[in-house]
Amino acid sequence: MLDPHFKRAAELVEAAVRNRSIPSAELAIGMKDRLFVRESYGVTSFTPEGRPVNEQTRYDMASMTKIMSTGMIALKLLESGELDLADPIAKYLGDRVPEDKKQITIFHLLTHTSGLPAHILLEDSISDPEDCVSLILSTPPAAVCGSTVIYSCTGFILLGKILERILSGRLDRLAEEIVFRPLKMSSTSYHRLKCGRLSDPALRENTAFTEKDPKTGEWLCGIVHDENARFLEGVSGNAGVFSSINDCIHFARMLACGGETPTGRYLSQSTLRAAIRNYTPGQDENRGLAFHLANGFQSYSGAFFDQTAFGHTGFTGTHLLVSPQTGLYVILLTNRVHPTRDNNAQLRLRRVLHTAAYAALPLQ
Repeated sequence: MLDPHFKRAAELVEAAVRNRSIPSAELAIGMKDRLFVRESYGVTSFTPEGRPVNEQTRYDMASMTKIMSTGMIALKLLESGELDLADPIAKYLGDRVPEDKKQITIFHLLTHTSGLPAHILLEDSISDPEDCVSLILSTPPAAVCGSTVIYSCTGFILLGKILERILSGRLDRLAEEIVFRPLKMSSTSYHRLKCGRLSDPALRENTAFTEKDPKTGEWLCGIVHDENARFLEGVSGNAGVFSSINDCIHFARMLACGGETPTGRYLSQSTLRAAIRNYTPGQDENRGLAFHLANGFQSYSGAFFDQTAFGHTGFTGTHLLVSPQTGLYVILLTNRVHPTRDNNAQLRLRRVLHTAAYAALPLQ
């Protein structure tokens, strides 16, 4: 479907696929409970296996996992009192937390102000996924805790492990029970791996390809693109979730409607307001609780989106942006890392798409 007001916004995405800047795209634009655009473009792969994408095609959400799984679980636990922003990580990880990390709290992990390094390639230092927490805790910090924003996948891996300890369950199951099922996201899940292979080969079907696995030379399809999430058997706090445009619409509508869903309230208004507050003013990045906030026309929000907008991006070419002022949301799912991650055309596409979508917003 395509509301004529948003024709130009859709044309920008269609042109990117037609020019082979990206293999495929799923675009949705809505305002609260209204849907203006839901369009599919391109194929799952440039290889002969590629098939036209549709509303049920699954994409590797990459770092959107941080808001769709880890961050959302944390927000629900904050609501219930099972978690507190001021809790030090030592409350959950005990004496194994070294002196240089004892100041780190749940707040620091959620706002990327923990001082933990942006990235550690786990497989370079350990062979057993069970040793990942010890490795992260033993790695020297990249900055003093609380002093600056360092967007840290490492911190969200650690947060995922803490949530597993609190709730005594694996993160994929927790996400299913706490987020995906309540929001009726029926085609959203982690894709678990066993010995580097999909535990359910059917998860390859109608799934967008990403890059080749450097170890096997095979295309990653249904297998998470992020190296650390692959090492952690497909389930991690920083990446690993796969989803479709229809499910992402359910998620975005909830956020755009202030935590409300067609069947009832999912997040309290107070929780969502706290999650999208800017806790890092004056820093290079504006950060809420798990959410990435708009930060001027050079950020992914574009030229016109109000500066209270929030959302997240994913390295594979996925993103979501929501305006709490208008209820406008934009979702773009692509596999821009196919055939290679060296494709950066999407950085500009996100900005101009958001600008065109906001300019077309009715009744402004």
